[in-house]
Amino acid sequence: MRTTSATHSSRHAVARVTAASRAHRSNAIQGLGQLRVGTPRRARVLRRADADGAAEPSEEKPRFVPAHERTTLSKILPEQLLEGGVLLRDAPEEWRTSFTGFLSFEFMGVRTNDMPGLRVLNIDPPVFTVDDFLSANECDMLTASAEASRGLKVSAIGGAANENIRTSRTVALNSHGLENHATKKAILSRAEYLLPAVEGLSKDADAFRAPEAGEGKWSFELPQVAHYSGGEYFKAHEDGFPIAVAADKGYQRRATILVYLNDVDEGGETRFEHLGIEVAPKKGKALVFFPSSAACMPDARTLHTATPAKEGHEKWVSQLWIASSTPPVPTPEELEADNKRKAAEAEYAKLPRAQRRAMEKEAAKAAKKKSRDSNGRK
Repeated sequence: MRTTSATHSSRHAVARVTAASRAHRSNAIQGLGQLRVGTPRRARVLRRADADGAAEPSEEKPRFVPAHERTTLSKILPEQLLEGGVLLRDAPEEWRTSFTGFLSFEFMGVRTNDMPGLRVLNIDPPVFTVDDFLSANECDMLTASAEASRGLKVSAIGGAANENIRTSRTVALNSHGLENHATKKAILSRAEYLLPAVEGLSKDADAFRAPEAGEGKWSFELPQVAHYSGGEYFKAHEDGFPIAVAADKGYQRRATILVYLNDVDEGGETRFEHLGIEVAPKKGKALVFFPSSAACMPDARTLHTATPAKEGHEKWVSQLWIASSTPPVPTPEELEADNKRKAAEAEYAKLPRAQRRAMEKEAAKAAKKKSRDSNGRK
């Protein structure tokens, strides 16, 4: 795709190509067309030397690497980034289907077909924006109300202020007259439409209650408004909780929706440190990504920074995190049994092929005898 000089100079390009993204170009997936979900490559038949010296054919199955263990990146083309990302509605149906299936399987289902302004900035880990998520009027109303509320306090990290990491001010939309703000309702409603798993959640009495491990529930963390004066920042951080913290809390952040409430003429980008992407604030635009996988494991590839707005400028954003229960915590007895099973499987795999086959035959005979005896008693 060709890129005009106007595109290069536009302050509000959705994403900019950095040196890091250029360095990754040789390894990049060439657009969404090469994304394939749920179709593993054909297994190859090999000749494997066994412990007893014999050889037998075996299938080498591709190992599935879960998102939280992957260090690879699947990127769109640099020129596509310069043009604002891949507008999904204009992509071939096969591409949309692949990307949608990938999201549902590994992260969280997204209603991609009915979101005309959805632009893909990165494939894996998924990062996309939604144009006009809020109207200009909705943004202005929320900004004015938050500023007038006198509820803006120094932003906390883990319950305490830390100006070495973050220097913004924040107010949660559950006090200071912001509880029933029209824009808060709009954010929740559009989040529910975008992410079908939480559709109708805002009507639930427990919508903002932290779920417990094994409960199988979703929840919203209270939406916030944050204000960054010129020079203020939030240094590199992850939104997902570390594994131990999530286990203790009983829930994990699964999706981040960050809505820009104003245009910022200089600075203030959201920069993904491992992806080579910077997203410039544009009023009404939502930035969406997934801090953890469907298994509730944090994805370190989503490390990001709120870069400082230049002096004399300011940035307003609204943050919404969607959380879900972590899987049930296994009991010590279950962990011990699982470890014994894995150890037994490892020892069995070390046995010579002939011995394994003899054991399998004996096990099959015993199973048949047990079945005959059971039928005879009936």
